[in-house]
This record gives sequence, structure tokens and C-alpha cells, in this order.
Amino acid sequence: MAVSLNQDQLKRTIGLPGALGVTINQVIGGGIVSLTRVAIGITGGGTPWAYIIAVITIILVSIPYASMASALPTVGGTYTWPARVVHPRLGFLNMWLALMQQCALSLYGLSAGIYLNSLADFFDPVVVAVVIVSVFYVANLMGAAFSSRVGVWLMVLMLLGFSVFIIAGFGHIEWNAYPEPLPHGFTQLLSAAALLTFATMGSFGVAELGREMKNPARDIPLAMIGGTLIVGLLYVLISIPAVGVLPIAEVSGQPLSVVAAEIMPHGWWVFFILGGAMVAIVSTLNAQLLWGSKGLVAATDDGWLPAAFGRVNARFGTPHWILTALFVLGIAPALAGLDISVIGTAASALVQVMLIAILLVSLRMRYVMPEVQARAPFTIPAWLHWTLAVIGTAVNLYQIALLTADFTPVVWIALAVWLAVGVLITVLRYPAVARILAARAAAAGAESAGRTADQTAEAGAAPPSPRHTSPHQAPPR
Repeated sequence: MAVSLNQDQLKRTIGLPGALGVTINQVIGGGIVSLTRVAIGITGGGTPWAYIIAVITIILVSIPYASMASALPTVGGTYTWPARVVHPRLGFLNMWLALMQQCALSLYGLSAGIYLNSLADFFDPVVVAVVIVSVFYVANLMGAAFSSRVGVWLMVLMLLGFSVFIIAGFGHIEWNAYPEPLPHGFTQLLSAAALLTFATMGSFGVAELGREMKNPARDIPLAMIGGTLIVGLLYVLISIPAVGVLPIAEVSGQPLSVVAAEIMPHGWWVFFILGGAMVAIVSTLNAQLLWGSKGLVAATDDGWLPAAFGRVNARFGTPHWILTALFVLGIAPALAGLDISVIGTAASALVQVMLIAILLVSLRMRYVMPEVQARAPFTIPAWLHWTLAVIGTAVNLYQIALLTADFTPVVWIALAVWLAVGVLITVLRYPAVARILAARAAAAGAESAGRTADQTAEAGAAPPSPRHTSPHQAPPR
């Protein structure tokens, strides 16, 4: 009576190191390279403090997320949690919002192309973007274990690249002339911290891999919170020499490569660009391909999309058709020549909405699935859960306001069309989804009843009493 699902073919191959690699690679991206210069222009010498505030904020809002992931580790939590705890329609719409983020694959590829172009004019950013997305698409086709191992090696190379910057930078800091931390007041420091939360969030991606992790209930909270702490420490250490080596006027609005050129020989500068900044970008791309397909796998199993679309390769345990669709979605903006800032801000705004939905779902799960919550290795008391959910919702709403402030009418129309398509799918497909879920529930109920009947029969069938005979009596014929 068991129902076979595509997600049942996924393989549990990711341990804690791989989960940490996914988190660190997803969090460290173009943000540290592109947003640090903006934060310096806002708050000057307060940039390290702004990073500290941003990391603390992200960890606080990640705790309810990590608690729910520990209680209910699953495939594609962005879909499965809302679908199971609230309603399948909410699950699909939430996953649909998160799916828009896959367009940011072009953002990462183009950013990498821009860095290579700064080293040599030979590199065309669009060509580089297509090649890099293609390489990591193939890597992810070969399985979660292979992709996560690639991510671990990228993480090591990236940490080495940034470590070179930190060590060289600290040796050139003029501590006696270090810029003041609040040149424009405390409010500007908080504004810079709000901006830098873009560079520190991303740990939620690892929670999508619950079905492919060896010990998800323990490892997801450790990877989410521990990985964000590691990245936060790295960011603070990078930002200290970023504002302390050259005058603020010379680094405000400038990439980290300007400071790197001041403190490193040319060979080490090239290593920082390739091993630090560029690897940070492409490792995020790899991590996003790894976890980004899982919500679609779960939604396909429930009938929102054709079953064949979510089929998982028996050899590698990967959803090859879904990964191919994400690959096309990822390279299309680059080939169309869209501005990478438009891609990034539009995708990020929808992700903020998705995160708010997950925070609210985590609160509801406390009351509709108390037994599941009680069994989780990582739990938090109700008062703390409510407090952190309110803080997280407020932070995400503020981020949405920042992101949408400069949206053009074209961007608003594109987002409206995307949402309209998602709503149309929920209207047209929900009757079929409801039938599939009802049939699955009936099958599960029948299987459970069968097990109960078997156990009852075994308990009620007493063994026959042996006939005792006297040792002087002959046994009966």
C-alpha cells in the first residue's frame, strides 16, 4: 500500500561538513564584495560594527527556522512546511516565490564574469556566466554528495583567499588613525546593518536538504547557526582592514580589490580575486543549484506539476529534469541582457516574502503538531519563538521596503505576471492535488491499519499449551 514518491529516491549522503559547506557557500557570495563598499559610504569606520549587528539579527531570525527544520526535516521545506502545516495552496505559492531566486544564477555568473573581465578583457561576462552555470549544473546532475564535496573544496579555497586579504590587511592598518565608528550617527549605522543583512542571510537553503542529510534533525540547526557565525566572523575580519588601510574617501563605493591592490603583491592580488571574490560568487551558485530543486520535487510529488518532471535519476539520485529547468531559468536573464541589479533585487524581494511565510508557519506548527515539536533535538520556548518571529518579520518587511523602493514599472509588471502565473496554477491544479493527497492518506491509513491488525493478531494468538505427561506414562499415539 506504500506510495512511491520521487523524493524517496533521493540519497542520504550529506553529513555535517557538507551541510556547513552548503550554508557557508550560500551565505558568502557577492554581498561581501559588493555591499561592503556601500556600507563604508554610509557609516565609514562603523562598517565592522554594522556587520556584527547584521549577523546577530540574522541568527536571531534563523532560530525559529532552524527549530522547525529540526522538528520536521523534509524535502523542500519552502513547499512542504506550509503545505502540511497550513494548506497545499500556500505551500505551492511559497515555493513559487522562492523559485524566482533561481534567476539569480545569472547574477552570480555575470558577477564572476565581471571579475574575470577586470583581469583580462578577453573574458566576456555573458559567456563566462553561461559556462559557469553549465559547469555547476553538470556537477549537480552527478549527485548531492558530489556537489556538496565540490562545495567543501570551494569553501576551503574561498576561506584561503579571504584569509590572505585579512592577514595582509591587518599588517597595514594605521590603528592610531582608524576611522571613527559613528561618523554619521547611530541611525546610519543601523541603516548600514540593515543593508548588510543581504550579505549574511542564506542559511535557510540547507534546510531544503532534509531528505539528503544523514542526521538532518541535528545537523540543520548546527549548519544554519554555526555556518552563519563562521561567515559573520569572517565578514567582520574582512571589514576591519577594508576601512582601516586607506582613507575613507578612497574606499567608499570602491570594491575590496582596491584595498587588496594596496596591501598585496600582484600575484597575491590575483589569488584574492580568483580564490576569494570569484569563488565566493560561484560557490553560492553551486549551493543554490543543490538546494533549489528540492521544493519543486516535493511539489511535483503532490501533483502540482507532471510527475515525470520531478523524476529522480536512479544512479545519481538527482532530479535531472528539474535541474535542467533551473539551468535554463538561470542562464536566460544573462542571455537576454538583463541588468544584474534588477535580477538580484527582484529575486531578493520575493525571498523576503517567502521567509516571512516560513516564520509564521513555524509558529503555527507549535500548536497543530505539538508532538512533533516536542521530539525535536533543537527546540525553543514559546515566548522566545514568538519574540524571534516578530523580530524576523519586522526585519524582512524592512528589507522588502528597501528592495522595492527603486523598482521600475517594468520590474513591478514582471513580478505581477510571475505571481499571477503561480496563482493560476493553484486554481487549475488544486483539484488534482487534493485527489492525490486524499489517495495517499487513504493508502497510509490502510497500511497503518494493516500493521495494527497484524500486531493485534500476534498478541492475541496464544501459543498452544503443551500436554504434560508423567514420566511413567507413554506418550500418546
